[in-house]
Amino acid sequence: MPSLKDLVELVVRDLSAAVESRPSITCSGPDGQGYVEILVEDESGMGVGFAVDPAASRAEILHEMAYRIPDAYVELYAVGLPVVPGTERPATPRMVADTVVWEDPDERGTWSCPVGEYGQVGEGRHGGD
Repeated sequence: MPSLKDLVELVVRDLSAAVESRPSITCSGPDGQGYVEILVEDESGMGVGFAVDPAASRAEILHEMAYRIPDAYVELYAVGLPVVPGTERPATPRMVADTVVWEDPDERGTWSCPVGEYGQVGEGRHGGD
């Protein structure tokens, strides 16, 4: 199973087109309830944190990160990407079986892209994928 840092990197890779600098991301050890704190910090030291359950499935952890890390980017950099190609709408994460994809929240089923592959596979999948 990939490490939490590897899963964070998949999401950050998809968001990196919007910001020239990359945030610092740290993962704390499990707390008393077993959760791991993920802290996303900009160059100034301002940070946004959230917790994940490392006992959850890979897809569940990646899905949680795909929701939380873009929120951190909004707080730190005033951007919330990735966007749906050809629009200004931010994509939203969705679990499809054991895969997490970005998709168009307004026109579900018209566009999707696996998390970690935004910008690498053209514009993603269109139509009934």
